[in-house]
Amino acid sequence: MNFRPLEQEDVKPLQRLFMESLSDLIHREQFEDADLLDEEVERLNTTVQDSFEDRTVQIFVVVSDDHIVGTAAILPPNDIITAHIDIETGVPEVGCMYVAPASQRQGVGHFLIANIRQQLMANGQSAFYLDAGFPTSQTYWEKRLGPPMMTIEHYWGPGAHHKIWRCSAIEKET
Repeated sequence: MNFRPLEQEDVKPLQRLFMESLSDLIHREQFEDADLLDEEVERLNTTVQDSFEDRTVQIFVVVSDDHIVGTAAILPPNDIITAHIDIETGVPEVGCMYVAPASQRQGVGHFLIANIRQQLMANGQSAFYLDAGFPTSQTYWEKRLGPPMMTIEHYWGPGAHHKIWRCSAIEKET
């Protein structure tokens, strides 16, 4: 596997990864919202474009056998994070983290977060925020990062919580 910054020629394959990963996630979560997929993909595509124009947005990809199998971004904390916690200056969010469904449970996520942590340290950033609204994502991150610093109860509706973590860039996963 190779971890590297996003390049212009990666945009279309990355859009396919977003569609594939989000379609799979929404199907597994059994969400009924017909607009959710389009809204999330549009948000992610905007972030991709921002990465080419805004130095505070860095997107990285994991490539295996000449295919993008994972992605993550280092970016300013999103509106949910900034609305619910007092963010620390200089602490970014790690977001837009997706692994292709066919590549899940093969170490891509571990590889991705380990390399993102190294990149944060190279950037001089010793911590990061991460948030998750999908229950399967929350379960994954609780296993990897421990309990969240905040759970926003019923954020997405009855029983649908949103969770926020603050993590050290040098800390090992749990």
